[in-house]
Amino acid sequence: MVHARKPRPYLDSLGTDRAAGVLLGAAVGDALGVPYEFAARLREDQQPQMIGGGLGPYEPGEYSDDTQMQVCIADVAATGADLRTPEALDQIAAHFQQWLSGGATDVGSQTRTVLDVARQAGGAPGAALSEAARGFTAGNDRAAGNGSLMRTGIVALAHLGDAAEMAEAAVAVSALTHPDPDCADACVLWCSGIRTAVLEGTFDGVRAGLDLLPAERRALWAERLDEAEAHPPHHFGNNGWVVHAFQAAWSAIARTPVPELSPAGGSFPAQHLRLALEAAVRAGKDTDTVAAIAGALLGARWGCSGIPLQWQQAVHGWPGHRQADLVRLAVLTARGGSDDAAGWPSAARVPAPAGAPRGFAIPHPHDPGVVLGNLALLQDGEPVDVDAVVSLCRMGTDPVLSGADAEHVRVWLVDSDGNNANLHYVVDQAAREVLRLRREGKRVLLHCAAGQSRTPAVAAVYSHLATGIDTETVLSDLREVLLHGWQLSAHPELHDAVHALATPAASGGTSPVRRPREVGEVREERDAEPERQTEFLQEKWAASRVRGLLLGLAVGDTLGAARGKLPAEGTLRAGVSTQLACFTAEGTIRALVRGDHKGICHPPSVIWHAYCRWAALQGIEVERMRRRWVTAGDERWPNGWLAQVPVLAQRRGSAPATVAALSKIEQGTVGKPTTTSRGCHALTRTLPVAVVFAGRGPEYGASQAREIAALTHGDPAAQSAAAHATVLLGHCLTSTPEVQEALFVVQSQVRQALMDAIHALPDADPGLTTKELEQLTKALEQADRHPANPKRLAHLAPDATAPSALLGGLYVAASFPERDQVDAALRFAAGAPDGDSVACVTGALLGAVHGAEALPVDLVSRHELAWVLDTLARDLVAQIVDSPSGGGYGGGWDPHWWDRYPGW
Repeated sequence: MVHARKPRPYLDSLGTDRAAGVLLGAAVGDALGVPYEFAARLREDQQPQMIGGGLGPYEPGEYSDDTQMQVCIADVAATGADLRTPEALDQIAAHFQQWLSGGATDVGSQTRTVLDVARQAGGAPGAALSEAARGFTAGNDRAAGNGSLMRTGIVALAHLGDAAEMAEAAVAVSALTHPDPDCADACVLWCSGIRTAVLEGTFDGVRAGLDLLPAERRALWAERLDEAEAHPPHHFGNNGWVVHAFQAAWSAIARTPVPELSPAGGSFPAQHLRLALEAAVRAGKDTDTVAAIAGALLGARWGCSGIPLQWQQAVHGWPGHRQADLVRLAVLTARGGSDDAAGWPSAARVPAPAGAPRGFAIPHPHDPGVVLGNLALLQDGEPVDVDAVVSLCRMGTDPVLSGADAEHVRVWLVDSDGNNANLHYVVDQAAREVLRLRREGKRVLLHCAAGQSRTPAVAAVYSHLATGIDTETVLSDLREVLLHGWQLSAHPELHDAVHALATPAASGGTSPVRRPREVGEVREERDAEPERQTEFLQEKWAASRVRGLLLGLAVGDTLGAARGKLPAEGTLRAGVSTQLACFTAEGTIRALVRGDHKGICHPPSVIWHAYCRWAALQGIEVERMRRRWVTAGDERWPNGWLAQVPVLAQRRGSAPATVAALSKIEQGTVGKPTTTSRGCHALTRTLPVAVVFAGRGPEYGASQAREIAALTHGDPAAQSAAAHATVLLGHCLTSTPEVQEALFVVQSQVRQALMDAIHALPDADPGLTTKELEQLTKALEQADRHPANPKRLAHLAPDATAPSALLGGLYVAASFPERDQVDAALRFAAGAPDGDSVACVTGALLGAVHGAEALPVDLVSRHELAWVLDTLARDLVAQIVDSPSGGGYGGGWDPHWWDRYPGW
């Protein structure tokens, strides 16, 4: 049968953007839904994330069979084929068979059955598959699955020229595996919605598609649409059935309000795509399919530019496709298989525009770690010394930097007025991507085609986010350095968007982010201890955070020692790290008491005394310890209330470096160590000191942590781990969710606190090495891109050393950032090669952010030292805030405090 085709409509920049969003939108919805497929339905307050897992298991951001099968169709559609023809259907059927035999990660039962029958039947692939599908449907009253609707979006792009042609193609492609009338109708309606969304930018095409259905079925589907708009997505719980899948997806779209445009408040209409996809995932059951269906229509409405860049960066799947590949297939399909005059989207490299300046690379005036450039810079053949590239123009299919493993962020931004449907949203997203990359310690190239308009626009918004500098100053400074041309003023919409975004309200009212210190910059030395009062401890949630830190490390220590397998009942035994941490906390309180009463104190020496008391309780050189510490007239030693806790006198593991150091006559120091160990206890026992330094002088806190670690561990890497953990925990303790949500819409409080801490480390720790910063940044990046991966954890944390424990704990905490994931995080950490140290650090970090209430209640309630740690946490807060024993100039309110915590 010969099919006549009407000419394809011309797609302008806006239409091309929307066409590019169809396949990509389906893929991000698919990948977002994968982790929650047939799991417990998410609550309204739970935010879906691309964390992988699911029924695959899948990597974070990996799409499933929903998108894989659509890619099979797209490979044919991208050639310009008429999908109604037998030839095209044969190719699609053949691709399905190849996928099933070589790429399928999951397959619906109906799809697998008909593909197997068709393969055995032989003959023309399309006809054989359609015949097998008809046979399956004729003998099965449950043949109306969602397997054709999930892959139908690309069909609409292949037939944008005529709605009737599109409907015929939708029915034909559906019938390859799902010929049931409900399946055919659903595909026609959804394709109609996608076609209209691409051409007109509305969702009106779904209801308009009723006219394309058989007359006798229109009223039924009109009622089904009404029902979908009247009920939330989870109302349609049987969403393996095509009708409920359709209704759940439409409900998620239609019932999700479109946000108002308020750039200063961080509100953009395009955020409807993210919110509606999250609602689709919360429908439960077949979450990846419902979200994939919704994603195709949402991508068609809001475009590629309306999809969060974080999702675009993460999404990938069979047969090795990423964001650029999915966009290429969709755009080629919409254009009938043709590239534009520049060879886009198929060209390996898109040429720089005629008349553009030669390649240039200019440091950002407010952050030399951001390099401003143009497209010609990447085509000159000269190496560009960066770790990441943010491209604000069309790019080719080749890697952005030849021979370099650089992260590449592609941003859909057009440099002419009237051609950006989501202008404010895109500029904001691009600026925040630069900010993310810089906070991960990466040197970033920011460029567009000429480097004269889009590049300074995004650079200005980034500068405001990163430094808080006002818009006029930012633009003036950028114009001064961009000597190769300035065209931003010639684009009023883009210029106005910068002003709308770069306001104090747009940055969330946060304090400016300190820029990285430049080479050779003079550092102001601060040897004196800063003021002890810490404002965050006045907050009502502070005590819970401190308790969470101490109890988290204890539960992690115990769970890790047991490799995650604890008895269901009975008391849980503390580990040696927990015992030592108790004495660190108690020694810290005693050091503060001494400072109040004596006016002078060296905290590491007081904490050294605390460790000697632990050694005496353990039976380690008791008489020698007594001779060293007992004073005339006072035979009570070990003194203080911890000495009365029986559990602390029991052997709970080995700490050979600590024991060896305590046997020395002198305590170790950074300059004069007494051991060469880099063991994990240098870190795990030091964690409680972070409470004293949180919210104030991080440099003093880092240096004190180094000295405390050096008491027993002489290796500089162990001391660095303790110092860096103190800075990380300080940011965790003081982080606030309001700030994080304002800065990063989809960033978790945990990850934001850890990124802020790593960003602060160059100023906080003079001993920080480039390698240490790179390792910490890499661990956080790995958690973002490949969370909860046992092999990556084992690579980051291969042994029982302090650096290993820190990197492992950082990776796990960032992999499980949500409040309800603490138990899962600790159990995953326990699987590390040295599980107790990694879980110990993980528990401290997550407990410091989420508070004690987020820790597993069953484990905390059964832990033998929980009451001790809880008491120490509360007393530590009381000592810092209120000095219960008073000081040199007055008495306190607790006459027994000195007996509990003698100041020596």
